[in-house]
Amino acid sequence: MRHTFATSLVRGGTDLVTVAELLGHARLETVRIYTQPTEDDKIRALNHLITDE
Repeated sequence: MRHTFATSLVRGGTDLVTVAELLGHARLETVRIYTQPTEDDKIRALNHLITDE
């Protein structure tokens, strides 16, 4: 459930610091356990950079 919650937040655009606080983690490294980006996530992130310029 925590993995789904964290992943949904990240995919919805929530920054990792906020996700860490919502999960009660003091370290961002711990949040990475719950947030595994897919290849599509990486492509979307790069496309977002290109279209924002």
